[in-house]
Amino acid sequence: MKAATLKLVDPTSAEIDFLRSELSTGLTLTGIAQDSRDRARADRNRANARKAYDAVLRFAPKVGLSPDETAEIKSKLAQLRSELQRLGEEV
Repeated sequence: MKAATLKLVDPTSAEIDFLRSELSTGLTLTGIAQDSRDRARADRNRANARKAYDAVLRFAPKVGLSPDETAEIKSKLAQLRSELQRLGEEV
């Protein structure tokens, strides 16, 4: 019987993927909120985009980012902040 092979995931890689995913999701949600004619839907998507923004702020300092990754995350975070502000969110 063969021993099970474990596939190990680089924790830093997974953490960076998480940050990228949160930023992408947040930007998608701000776009949906901007295009929505339903106020409740727009508010819900704006609030969820803010949660993504806050998650990146909370977790990014704990991740060992390269200079290129830092620049990428900061750029997308600034874009998300701008979109949230456009929706009336105080960030």
